Amino acid sequence: MKLDDIIARRSASPRRLIPPGPNEEQVRMMIEAACAAPDHRRFRPWRFILIRNDDRPKLADLFEAAAHETHGKLSEGQTQRAREKAFNGACLIAVAGVIRDDVPDVPPHEQWVSVGAAVQNILLTATSFGFGSMIVSGDKVKTRALQNGLGLNAKEQLLGFVAVGTVSKVPPATERPIVEDVLSVWPPEEAGMLT
Repeated sequence: MKLDDIIARRSASPRRLIPPGPNEEQVRMMIEAACAAPDHRRFRPWRFILIRNDDRPKLADLFEAAAHETHGKLSEGQTQRAREKAFNGACLIAVAGVIRDDVPDVPPHEQWVSVGAAVQNILLTATSFGFGSMIVSGDKVKTRALQNGLGLNAKEQLLGFVAVGTVSKVPPATERPIVEDVLSVWPPEEAGMLT
């Protein structure tokens, strides 16, 4: 993968990530790349769950239950929209954080950084294969319906779902910050060293 591809990467809505998606070997390579994320003390604070296409109707049931859990009674339209989200993206991978809070030298925020790096590696690997991708979350990820339905234990937290597929409509370019707005030099009197 070239640097230009990394810089140009942007998210594409799961509704626009149509088949074909990654094959089984490509999915394995995306997860292998995820496992290359920085991981202090090798805690492996991430877990990935591939949602097979044949099981999307079951996931739709979970999404509907999650919507009821977070919003109470739903209209028919709200129920349909909740269920439809389970069918977006040619490939769907749930991401869970397995975060420990009992190790002072590896605090939870450091473990979440590892989870984020693992997700970014999946997104970049998908890009290298020519696919679009996006991670989606929302209030549903905190529900018991998804926690239990996906088989997560009490120590695992659902972060969201990575959707991968062929981009049916290229998203518009997003404005990104310029380097000077996000990078400073310390100490301040040395700021001229970047120029």
